Amino acid sequence: MTDPELEQLKRDLVTCTRLLVMTDVLDYSGHLSARIPGTDRVLIQPRDASRAALTADDLLVVDLEGTLVEGEIPPPAETAIHTGVYRNRPDAAFVCHGHPTLSTTFSMTDRPFLPMRHFAYRDPDGLPVHPDATHITTREQGDAVAKTLGDGHACLLRAHGTVLVAPTIQELLMDCLDLEENARTLLAATQLTAGGGELRPLSAEECAEIGRSYSRSRHRPNKLWEHYVHRGTAAGVL
Repeated sequence: MTDPELEQLKRDLVTCTRLLVMTDVLDYSGHLSARIPGTDRVLIQPRDASRAALTADDLLVVDLEGTLVEGEIPPPAETAIHTGVYRNRPDAAFVCHGHPTLSTTFSMTDRPFLPMRHFAYRDPDGLPVHPDATHITTREQGDAVAKTLGDGHACLLRAHGTVLVAPTIQELLMDCLDLEENARTLLAATQLTAGGGELRPLSAEECAEIGRSYSRSRHRPNKLWEHYVHRGTAAGVL
């Protein structure tokens, strides 16, 4: 990776972090990371730096064991989530661990996180829930999270938060926002049917058909990215 490419990767990670704070997926806690292409190194934000004020100069580099390689401030206590995913998922380019309220709520009920919106087509059976509700701080715990995630793009951490993996920064932003929007829709639909009526999530057949239609177009992640970058710029977030 060339130096200009690395600097762009850092800027993109900062942009996505600030946008996810703006949209309440992240707050004072939670973190994003990026695998540095062609290496066993990971860019990640410091443990205590404000996510809302993050800059490219703040970013740290750790190896796949979570050992600090570049920087002086400690990495997040739950860096093990990220390194566990990267060790077990060679396809993973970006990881987000956040604490969005609505998505996380579904880790504490027996109602599966069913697909309600068309963009949730990848999860016809709902999202897997990792049973460990403690902080994920060890190598073993990180590997366990990766096992729960499997080949999927997201999982819930019981009473804790979410873990998402994506091949591009644009898709990571999109998936983080889509996950919380699906939770919001599922909660609203559940309330509407509480007094009677049938909850009607997308069927497996509908999910498959939507997936085929999505495969014909890849413009949505970039369109969403540009929209939120403009929103963030107008709001003074970027």
